[in-house]
Order: sequence, then structure tokens, then C-alpha cells
Amino acid sequence: GFELHMPAGGAPQVYAALREAGAALERRSGAPVRDAGYFAIDSLSAEKSYRHWHADLACGDSPQEAAIGFTVLPKLRREDAPGFLGRDALLAKMQSGLQRRIV
Repeated sequence: GFELHMPAGGAPQVYAALREAGAALERRSGAPVRDAGYFAIDSLSAEKSYRHWHADLACGDSPQEAAIGFTVLPKLRREDAPGFLGRDALLAKMQSGLQRRIV
């Protein structure tokens, strides 16, 4: 599945276009395309180990603790990488080692 972020005013047109494309895909391949509610999507994302800010992560959690370090590790390892907010804190956590792991 996918999450789409757009201005609320464009949502009806995007939804109609997705439904139309889904119907065409179903006619061609037989694969059903259906709407799914938020809680269904939320439970499926847990199976994929996707992390949600509102439910799984908080300000004090590091990417390494949440097993999503791949999102920032390349930037930490490259000497020519541009700086970013929190870089020094992440480097310090990496050097001190993980104290916990979010699963």
C-alpha cells in the first residue's frame, strides 16, 4: 500500500483517478483493488516493520534504536555529507552503543 499526501481540496480528484486506475487494473489482471481503512493499513504496516511517529516513535528514539538507521547512516558515514539537525547526537549514540531496541 501507499500513503498519499496532498492538499485536502485535491483529494476527491485523486481518489477518483485511483479508483479508475484500480478498476482498469482489475479488468486486466483480475487483481482486486479495494479501499482499506486506516486501522487496517496501520496493522499491515506493523507486519512490514514500518514505524509510525504517532504510535511507535517519540522524540527520544533514535533511528538506530528503531531499526531504521539505514535512513541516516549513509549521511553519518560520509565525510562530505551535509550536516543535519541531530547529527552530533546520533554520532554520540552510535559511539556509546545501543542501550535499547524498539521492536
